[in-house]
Amino acid sequence: MNASDVIRDTRVVHVRELKAEVARLKEELARERDARASLESHFALALAAARDAERMPPDAELLIVDGWNAVIGTRRLDDAARHARRDSLVADLRARVSADPRLHVWALFDGTEMRAAAESDGRLRVGYTGGTGAHRADRMACDYLRMRKILGLNHAVTVVTDDKDFAKEAAALGAAVKGTDTLNAQAQAN
Repeated sequence: MNASDVIRDTRVVHVRELKAEVARLKEELARERDARASLESHFALALAAARDAERMPPDAELLIVDGWNAVIGTRRLDDAARHARRDSLVADLRARVSADPRLHVWALFDGTEMRAAAESDGRLRVGYTGGTGAHRADRMACDYLRMRKILGLNHAVTVVTDDKDFAKEAAALGAAVKGTDTLNAQAQAN
C-alpha cells in the first residue's frame, strides 16, 4: 500500500462519515419540521380559542371535551368505527349547542385532522391539536384554562374526560370536571 492508497482510503472513510452525518441531519430536520408544524397547529388553535373566549357572554358555559377520550375510551376500534363515533359525538354536541343558547362547546382531538376538518360554527369548535407529546388536546385545554385566568374571564368551564391526570390539572385550574360517562348518558337520553 502506497501513500496515494492511504490518502484515497482516508477520503473514502471521510465521505462515508459525511454521508452518515447528512443522514442524521436529515432525520433531525424532519423531526424539527414536525415539531414546528405541531407548534403552528397548537398556536393557531390557541388563538382561535382566545377569540372565542373574548366573544363569549359572561353567562356562557364552556364545555371542553377530550375528543378521542370520549370517542374511544378504553375500546379498541378500527379506523371506520373510530370516525363514525367521532362524527356521532360531533353531531350530539351540535344538537346540545342548538338546544342551549348559553352553551359553547370545544371538542379537542389529539393529532392532525383525520378525514375530518377542524370546524367552527360560532358556539361549537372541533379542533385538532396537530401534535404529540406536549402538544396534545389536554395540554391545549390546560393552556386555555391558564389563559382564561390570566385574562380574568369568568365563564363556567366544564372539562369532560376520563384521563385522571388531565382531570386533576383541569380541576386545579378552576374547571369543573365530569367523566365521559355523563356525556354518553346525556346522548342516550336525547
